[in-house]
Parts: sequence; C-alpha cells; structure tokens
Amino acid sequence: MYCCHSQKRLGEWIDDLEMISKGPIRIGNVSGATGDMPGAMARMVAESNVDVITGDWLSEMNIAWNAITKKESPELGYENGFYEQLEECIDDIIAKGIRVITNAGALNTQSLTRKVRELLEAKGHGQIIVAAVLGDDISNLLKDSNRRQDLHFPHLDHTDLSLDDWELEPFSGNAYIGCRGIVEALKSGASIVICGRCTDASPVMGAAAWHFGWSMEEQYDELAGALLAGHLIECGAYVVGANFSGFKDFLDDLVDVAFPIAEIDAQGRCVITKSSTGGGHVTAETVKAQTLYELQGHLYLNPDVVADLSMIQIEDEQDFPNRVRVTGIVGHPPPPTTKAMFAAPGGYQAEATFFINGLDVDAKAQMMKNQLQHIFRKNKFSKLSIELYGSEVKNPDSQQAGTVQLRIFAQAREKRDIVARNFKTPIYALRMQSYPGYHMNLDFRTMDPKPFMEIFPAIIPLSAIQHQVDLGDGELIDIKAPSKTAEYPTIRPSYETENPVDLASLGVTVQAPLGSIVHARSGDKADNTNVGFFVRHEDEYAWLRTILTVEKIKILFGQDWFKCNPSRRVERVEFPKILAVHL
Repeated sequence: MYCCHSQKRLGEWIDDLEMISKGPIRIGNVSGATGDMPGAMARMVAESNVDVITGDWLSEMNIAWNAITKKESPELGYENGFYEQLEECIDDIIAKGIRVITNAGALNTQSLTRKVRELLEAKGHGQIIVAAVLGDDISNLLKDSNRRQDLHFPHLDHTDLSLDDWELEPFSGNAYIGCRGIVEALKSGASIVICGRCTDASPVMGAAAWHFGWSMEEQYDELAGALLAGHLIECGAYVVGANFSGFKDFLDDLVDVAFPIAEIDAQGRCVITKSSTGGGHVTAETVKAQTLYELQGHLYLNPDVVADLSMIQIEDEQDFPNRVRVTGIVGHPPPPTTKAMFAAPGGYQAEATFFINGLDVDAKAQMMKNQLQHIFRKNKFSKLSIELYGSEVKNPDSQQAGTVQLRIFAQAREKRDIVARNFKTPIYALRMQSYPGYHMNLDFRTMDPKPFMEIFPAIIPLSAIQHQVDLGDGELIDIKAPSKTAEYPTIRPSYETENPVDLASLGVTVQAPLGSIVHARSGDKADNTNVGFFVRHEDEYAWLRTILTVEKIKILFGQDWFKCNPSRRVERVEFPKILAVHL
C-alpha cells in the first residue's frame, strides 16, 4: 500500500513517526580515560532519568600499556577500573534498566566480558545479556605475510610511508571500529556492551542509533549529530569546566567536578548538561572548547559517518543553566578506511631531575648541560633530552618559588645501553663537581631503566575488519562494513581569512597575553596536534581572524616551533558560528 503523494510505503511512514515521537535519549558518560574518577558510575546511576551510561577508558597510551600487560598475563590487558565501578552499582543498574556501553575491553575484550558475566551470575542476574564487540584486534594480520603485504598499512598522515618502513616490529594492532556492532548488540537485547578499541564517540552513537532506529546507510545528519555529542562528552569532566581556559570564571565551584550528560533527539541534535550532583558548569564556552578538541579541520572522520562542523552552532539555553544546545552538524558517508594503531616495544627509558635556585639559574643549568654532554659523549641512547623547566624568578619570597628543574631523559633500544653504569652512576658522580647549591631528586628509582612502547598510526580498509558481536550464546553475529563510502583528502583544505581587517583601524594596540581575550583548546591525534582559538564576543572575531594567520602561530610558538621540524604543514580553518580559528 502506498501513500498517494509519496513512494514510501505506509509501514515506512509509521516507522518514521514512531522514531520522531520517541523522546530524547539521555546518555551519561562516567570516564574520559584510564584511572578516571572512581564512583562516577554510581553517581550517574543515582540520576533520576539516565537511559544509557557510557565510559571511555582508552587512549593510545594505555593501549600500549595493556599490550605489555597482556603479553605478561594473557588473561589481562583490559581496564579493570570499569569493572570495579560496575561492581559497585550493578544491582541498581539492572533495577533501573540502564544500558551500559564501554570500550574498557581494551586489548582483551573477551576476558573482561567473561568477568562481567561471572559477576552477574554471582549477583543473581544471569538472565542479563552481556555482549562483546569484536574486530578491533587485528594482531593476526601481522602474522599473515600475504594479508600484510596486500593491506600495506599506510601511515595515517604520511601515506608514502607504510608499516614496513617502521624500524620496529609490532606485536599488537588495533583498528578503530565504529558503532554498528554496538547497535546490533543492543537490538539483540544486550544490557551491557563491552568493546575494545572502538572510536571514542561510538558508544554514544550506537546508543542513539539503536534508540531511534536510524539507518546506518542513509541518516548521516542524525549520525553526525550523535558523533558530535559523543565527542563532547567522551572526555568526562572536560565539558563541565575541567581543562578549560576560562576556569577562573567559576574557580570555587571546580571541586568534585560532575560528569556530563548528552540529550540527543531523533534528528541527532543534542543538549549537553551534567549530573545533578558535583561541581563545575556546562556553558556555551566549555562546549565550544571541547568541540575544538582533537579536530582536524571542518570534517570529523569516523568509520560510520563524517561530520561537517563548519556551520556548528552552540548556544546556552535561555533561563536554563547548565544546558547548552548544539545544532548545525551535517553528515556525509564515511571513508572506506579507518585508523589503526600498531604498538611495539621501543626499548627502555630513564630520567633524573636536578633542582636549581638562587641567582644565575641559566648559567648553572648550562654548567650541568656541559657536564652531562661530556659524560654521555659515547652513549648509545636513541634519545637524550636535557631541558630546563621554569625560569629564574626575581626576588622570590621562598626557596620553592625560586626553584626550577633540569630534567635529563634518555631512551635506548637495548636495556644494556641504559643500565646503571651507563646512566645512573655517571649522573650521581657529578654531585661533587656541580653548580653552587646543587640538589637532585633523591628518588633514584627514576634512573632505573623501564620499558616503553612506540606506536605507528596507520589506515586499514573497513572491509578488512572482521567486525562481530558475541552475545554469549556460542554464536557470533557478523557486522557488515558500510555499503556506501566517500573519499576524503589526507591533506585537508587550509586557508587564511577572506576579509582581513586593518588592525590599525581598531585603535591603539596594547600588548597583553592572548589568553586574556581568547579561549583555546588543544588536542592530538597520532602525529597531528591541533589548537582552536575562540573569542568571547562577536565584535572581537574580525580581529582574531585577521591576526591568527599560519605565520603568526609559528611566531607565537617561538623556539619550540623552530626546534621541532619547522617545515611541517599547518592547516588553518575558521568556524564562524562559534567565533573560532582552528589550526
């Protein structure tokens, strides 16, 4: 049966009406990284109307840590902090019917899933389905020489390089998978969904797509909105005022900071708010700051959708504090590839710290540098860094206020090249030859060699990933890769402002810290770093757009820019609706 003015079947119209009639889904995030605040999940569970709880426990750093842990203990390699929080409030979660989605599986999703299933059995909740989303672990492809050669694994940002060009041999690899497995797990009745290295926003996207029944192949605007919502709350307390350059506006309230909640509607639009208990504030400015975090221009790439943020709008809800509405996101098909990260043992590292105070700080530091460079002149380190942290203070009111640190940091591929006789012993021997007022950190354990990991960020076709869901019934559900994709450039568009203003026309110039006028938020993805700047008032934006050129940002970085590959590319774009310049 067809409607007379449309080729849509009546059943499809009914499905659309049911989707639109569903109220917003409320998703609370309780972790932004490994080791985040214990008890955050219990606090979120105590909220009166949270539908889903998500938690992001992963970063490149602890993916590598977990690789070391799993190698030493095959049943470990997951984030136990999630399990401890879940154990504390599992009865209330079940009683309230709250869904829980996390990436805490890290390098051992199946092991953590078994542990959670055993917890539920012990608590009398054996009927609850705990799903494991698999496919991110691509370590098996490293052992298959034919597949490895076919896939090539180009570098994420430098596609002329491949994994075979890396001087290290990886022993683990993880692809950043999307939310399709999460959606299927929830549709199949799972109450708890445990993933490994899904993208940071995937738990939020998966919950929203399941709740509203969005088509993963058509409703790109909605998916893109949920992607941005997930991006905003993935770092926990950040969007509630933590790590925010305008923190002084509510300094006294930044104690026991609350965790965020995203309310997402059927069109993918969201309101960002926070739990009813805890400090901090959600404002348009905290949301703008978190929006700019870890971006790479206007297009936010994800395995399920690409979000165009060029016309994003972020506004406080009038008369409703701690509620910020986010709109204007447009969605496009995903790329045919996704990010992968390979980890390998990089060797061993050690460090020592000297404290310098009084007069002539720079000269004392130079004396130490000369001595250190002499004793290490025959070293076999892969890296040696001798850096002064802080600067001399005129007439300090205490010894502590007038003290700076000189840090000696070394790495070596082989442990024998950084053992005591090659690092600790010669450094300690300098104490009788040193600068006036010599003192060093007496915790000599820092000078013992410890293993470190290195990573290689690459890309992998989505079609090469065996994305699956394990519901615990002995069968695996295969998840298909996107059927429609689009290509996006590795080198993204970059431009200076179209209509610069005459800065002299703005009046007398007064030198002041940039941060006294401008908010900023930085981030990093693999070999990329980014920083977004935005002004507080619209009449300041023409000045910001004009002054923050590519060359100006290099000047502002000073010697830090010229010491670290000054020829590297800078990409510059503008976000006019939120008064931002992003580099």
